Amino acid sequence: MVVNTLEIRNNIFKLAGPAILEMTLQTLVWTVDTAMIGRLDPASISAVALGAQMMFITMAVFGSIGIGATAMVARNVGAEDLKRGEKVAAQALTIAIVISILLSTLGILFSKEIFAFVVDDTQLIAYGSIYLRYVLIGGFFLIPLGVSNAILRGAGNTVVPLKAALFANIFNIVGDYVLIFGKWGFPQLGVKGAAIATGLAQMLGAFISLYYLFSGRCGIKVYVRDLFILDKEILSKLFRLSIPAAFEITMNDGSRLLSSFWIAKLGIIHFAANAVAVAAESISFMPGYGFAIAATTLMGQRLGAQEVDVAHKSTMKSVQYAVILMGIVAILFFAVPRPIMALFTSDPETLDLAARCIRVGALEQIPIAIAMVISGALKGAGDTKGPFYISLATNLGVRLPLIFAIVFFWKLSIVYVWIATALQFTLEAVLMILRYKRGKWKTLEI
Repeated sequence: MVVNTLEIRNNIFKLAGPAILEMTLQTLVWTVDTAMIGRLDPASISAVALGAQMMFITMAVFGSIGIGATAMVARNVGAEDLKRGEKVAAQALTIAIVISILLSTLGILFSKEIFAFVVDDTQLIAYGSIYLRYVLIGGFFLIPLGVSNAILRGAGNTVVPLKAALFANIFNIVGDYVLIFGKWGFPQLGVKGAAIATGLAQMLGAFISLYYLFSGRCGIKVYVRDLFILDKEILSKLFRLSIPAAFEITMNDGSRLLSSFWIAKLGIIHFAANAVAVAAESISFMPGYGFAIAATTLMGQRLGAQEVDVAHKSTMKSVQYAVILMGIVAILFFAVPRPIMALFTSDPETLDLAARCIRVGALEQIPIAIAMVISGALKGAGDTKGPFYISLATNLGVRLPLIFAIVFFWKLSIVYVWIATALQFTLEAVLMILRYKRGKWKTLEI
């Protein structure tokens, strides 16, 4: 088979471009959102930060059904079996709706108990339970939104998720400004206002994505009747693909959360330096995220079309483009760390420490690019167990033991924590390459 490199490149950028813009938009809006919430009192700031973290981690874990949906939809679209792809989409949405109703209802009913389990401060519990109660009204739509976007990406459409994110996040910013501070005749609601704005924004985003899915204006159509006709074979495959992905998300997020608790033991300057360095580095992940989505979709579609060579070539090109872009970021992190970190903090001691962290972070950019894209390709092929096993090995075998030793035994600087994570990501990249080179992804049936 003659592989058209130009066509592959165009397909990659058509998928990756909107995905990168979507993630960039999400990050910018999160920054603005944080700045507005930052004008409230410390208890309100902490309540919103903790409440949002709890909600998004929980929804990400249980919304992992979208990973299985992307792989299955892409495979069926590639095989030109659109009818089955649409049934897969409907089954995934049904699961998303049921899970959302259960989680959001429990969260609303037991918001106070949830916060009381995590923290002891009575004011934080009061504000946090208010935030969780109101934001979870929109939380009914958060998992369906994520799964809808996953279906769209599997069908080869990353533009609609970008549109949904654009309108939802603009609404979120305006809603925060109006409801937090009481502008344009609205009451000043503080924490409650932030929750309402976020919840309504999620509803808007879900409405946009679902509109395109149910109208069929996006390359795939979901029929209402298919939501109520359960297909045991499709459901079984969705869960088989998605459960390992859920465990992977749990491992990664849980590891980061536990690490942050330990890092806090190093002192406020070290904790602050880590926080701002992580914020700066998160921007660099966007190319990896975009090209990982492209690799997932193209892998699934090309395998569905029985074009294994094109699937492989698409993955390699996606890795190449991600490495180039994140490699440029690595050079900047290494060459000019202080000017970069000066955008995030003005405290001299924090700035100095954060600059040293981000310079170490330069070493992990290329491994992260490789790991993200190959992980995406494997998932697109239906291999969700491999990335989970690798996450388990690198978190339990490298990240957590090293950070624990650095903090509690060796009592070293936060910079050494970043060295530990650089080692973790390097090992992760190597293991992803080895998993991919085994070639079992070529023959997986989903």
